[in-house]
Amino acid sequence: MVQEFSFHHMQPPYLILFRLRKETEGKGATKMSDYIPKEVLIEIFLRLPVKSLLRCRCVCKSWYSLISNQNFISLHTRNTIESSSKNKNRDYLLLRHYSRVDKKERFTLHLDDDDLFGKYQELDFPLNSSWDYFEIVGSCNGIVCLTDNHSHILKRIVLWNPSIGLSVTLPLQRFSYRVSNVILGFGFDSWTNDYKVIRIVYYSTDGGSLMVPPDVEIFELSKGAWRINNSASSPAYVVSKYSSQTVLEGAIHWVGYYNPRGLTIAVFAVHDEEFKEFKMPDEIVTTNVQHLSVMLCSQLLSLIQYRKRTGHLCYESCSIWVMNEYGVHDSWNKLFNVVVPGGLGKTLGLRNNVEVLLVGADGELISYDPWNQRVKRLGINGESCSFYADLYMESLVLLKGKKGVLVHSISGTATI
Repeated sequence: MVQEFSFHHMQPPYLILFRLRKETEGKGATKMSDYIPKEVLIEIFLRLPVKSLLRCRCVCKSWYSLISNQNFISLHTRNTIESSSKNKNRDYLLLRHYSRVDKKERFTLHLDDDDLFGKYQELDFPLNSSWDYFEIVGSCNGIVCLTDNHSHILKRIVLWNPSIGLSVTLPLQRFSYRVSNVILGFGFDSWTNDYKVIRIVYYSTDGGSLMVPPDVEIFELSKGAWRINNSASSPAYVVSKYSSQTVLEGAIHWVGYYNPRGLTIAVFAVHDEEFKEFKMPDEIVTTNVQHLSVMLCSQLLSLIQYRKRTGHLCYESCSIWVMNEYGVHDSWNKLFNVVVPGGLGKTLGLRNNVEVLLVGADGELISYDPWNQRVKRLGINGESCSFYADLYMESLVLLKGKKGVLVHSISGTATI
């Protein structure tokens, strides 16, 4: 007879499992499956955090095999996403900055609550950039995509899972001296449970301008190789190198332009692998492309419109625009302005769906309440451009891989 379990038991579920396994040894059972059906184990494992699962993998071969199975990893990821969407009070923020004092790239994890930077967890970052710090392409479901930004043409691209401490370096891409600019994107295909890196390659004309449409190359983690995207939807616009990316509705978004005054929102659908575009608010179509970027505000596609400070490298202020109905041009609305004494260097996003997280002109991290115009300095200093913040969740993705390099070319078959 199978014992009934309560998932709200005071003891952690993995401790209950250890206790039961010990009991089975005294009853002559040779396997855990002799006592607890696999279906029950899966239901328990799906509710465990990643650190507990890593401990459980060490208990026996059957647990190791079950937890390492790709189907279980996909189920656990979906379960974590659903739990996070239901429990907004337990959101975590991943913060990265380059410390001027330590001369070190630092990653920290913070609970997105009222005491945001009271307590934090320092993450062990095992990689070394050829420059001071990596450029972060984006993060998705606990996987961070990084690239060495010492070269705008041929970049080392790494996928890193902080939860399990494993990273994978992607194969080198095709190279041509005619390449003028490369834009990277990172997203998740929920239809195939696969992660994709997109490489948008612009070549230069004899006159030095960028040629459109660009070449588009796609890396799928499940296949471990680059391939050329032959879709007829390659964009007729240029994706801005000044824009960060943001992922929403299964698509990657950037700022794009046809010419310096012909602005658009560039959109790449991760599953369909097709490009499209959204119109920008009419009020900002004449803004310099260098002063625009995208982000999320309360799960709405948003634009950051910076205003340059005369005679300074920093910005005087910025405005946040939100698209209240996804893909509908008329739904753009100016949410608020951000004005910080001394100016600002970079806007990172909205924290706790209320306050704006940004970097001041002096390189200090700031939490700004736009409704009461209150500024809270958080005591974390670094290079302004190095700061990155995004919601974070634990993940088992890359668990079956090793710390290593995918070494084949764009047409090769990968082994880890």
